[in-house]
Amino acid sequence: MCIVGNAYTDEFKLTPSLDAKEEYNDNINSSSTDTQKDFITTLSPGLALTDRTERMDLSLSGRLDYRLYSSYSDNNSTDQYYEGTGKYAFTPRLNLSGKALYSVNSNHEYDFATTGLLLTNVKRIRQNYTISGDYQLSEKTMTTFSYDYLNDKYDSALYNYLKTNTSNLGFIRDISNILESTKATINMSYTKSNMPNMKIDNYEATIGIDHALNEKWGLLLDGGGRYTNTKFQTSELERTDFDPFTPPFFFPVYTYKEESNHDWGTVGHFVLKYKGERDSGSISASIDLLPASGYSGSTERTSFAFNLSRRFTYELYGTLSGGYYINKSRAGEFSTQEIDENSISLSPGVRYEFDKDKSLEASYTYNRTKNNVDGSSTKGNVFQIRFRIQHHLFE
Repeated sequence: MCIVGNAYTDEFKLTPSLDAKEEYNDNINSSSTDTQKDFITTLSPGLALTDRTERMDLSLSGRLDYRLYSSYSDNNSTDQYYEGTGKYAFTPRLNLSGKALYSVNSNHEYDFATTGLLLTNVKRIRQNYTISGDYQLSEKTMTTFSYDYLNDKYDSALYNYLKTNTSNLGFIRDISNILESTKATINMSYTKSNMPNMKIDNYEATIGIDHALNEKWGLLLDGGGRYTNTKFQTSELERTDFDPFTPPFFFPVYTYKEESNHDWGTVGHFVLKYKGERDSGSISASIDLLPASGYSGSTERTSFAFNLSRRFTYELYGTLSGGYYINKSRAGEFSTQEIDENSISLSPGVRYEFDKDKSLEASYTYNRTKNNVDGSSTKGNVFQIRFRIQHHLFE
């Protein structure tokens, strides 16, 4: 629906959709020893609402994933995803945005492609809320600000809950008079992470540039430093008490004390982007200290990733994505446990769009993680094919 008159436009869409996916996974539990193979059918009905005006952009969506295992039916689950995003232009200079996400998810393979950290199919309840904005200070200078809250809870004692609060303040300055098509950036952030027996305060500051090399190529580069303060609780066996009337009769008594660790480090991010008529893609590299959801702390993560796409015809195009991740943390440094994992991911795919509402895609994904602490190695191969159909109402 579009209303034009007195320079007023309102675009409203209600879009039901249905995804049907069939996959073969040769390591459904992400195990290094007891690998189990299975076919998994996923049916995903969804509903999305968008409402756009000249000053507002609102989007609400919800989806259910019915995951059905052919052989290991105990893993059957119903996952849920709900998300809302909004942006409003209060004045020509001031924009505010917000996001709210709630999910109940038992399939964490999509985490691997961004973190390199391996989780099994345990149920996780995630809440993520973000508010952000930007204000145009002058013709060439803008300030940005944001606050993000993340809460992860797991339905298993093997994984730890995670709560993070992140605040960010940034400045963007157009310096095209010095270097053509270039913006300089300054960012300062503070993240407070809470996990069982551990609290981490991380402060970061970076400077960088956003440079358009030409009409097709773009470069993002920033770097700086961080200061991290970690507080964690340790326990020592003080004595063992004996009670002859209460089984098991011997009871350990522990002494708890709080310790802390202070650390300085470097952070940096590099992104090279390309967008042509038929080809698009990006290559990125980064080093940062980031919370490790499900683990008992944060890790210093070094990552290299790429995402490429080529359109062969108007309907058919291919994709190729992958990454290499190094996650490290010494016990008592940023984590209560030692973490030292190297991971690799590679995923080629092909997609055919019958029209704007129907598509068919097939892909293959290879994952491998080497745990340098215990010497184990975990591999997985996933083949999948997915059909999607949707229909816009009130368009």
